Amino acid sequence: NSTLGYQASDFRVFALCFLAALVEGFDIQSAGVAAPKFGPAFDMTPSELGWVFSSNTFGLFLGAAFGGWISDRIGRRGVLVASMFLFGAFSIGTALAPTSAILIAMRFLTGVGLGGAMPNLIALTAEAGPDAGRVTRVTLITSGIPLGGALASLLVLIGAAELEWQAVFWVGGIAPL
Repeated sequence: NSTLGYQASDFRVFALCFLAALVEGFDIQSAGVAAPKFGPAFDMTPSELGWVFSSNTFGLFLGAAFGGWISDRIGRRGVLVASMFLFGAFSIGTALAPTSAILIAMRFLTGVGLGGAMPNLIALTAEAGPDAGRVTRVTLITSGIPLGGALASLLVLIGAAELEWQAVFWVGGIAPL
């Protein structure tokens, strides 16, 4: 039951990892597209907005560094699922943040989950299927990240006037859960 060396389970892994990359890209972009509304809502200065973006990026760095290391010890799938849960839950936490300090903390913790997911979805994709298609599979999976970012922008563009800033974080939180 293989097509060019692929098994049905390889296609499931590919499809699920692509969806994970898509929601990851959505959430990475979410703060950028929501900032014009949450900045004024929290009366944030440009410097404080910088902390929101930096905390997410720093969390992503830590999550990627430790997520790959942990997955080598306990398994990629479990770490990917836990990472998706983390960034989904903390994206929802972002939508519920009552203060700018909590917003910054939520974005940091969201970044940890995002970072933990990224190396694992790439590794799982690389390992699923024959060696000959490895680079193509990884390239296709990673293209889901900017596509997800574009979807976050599209959500805000389509409903910019009607949506509250929290909506993008609700979508970015519910989708990975």
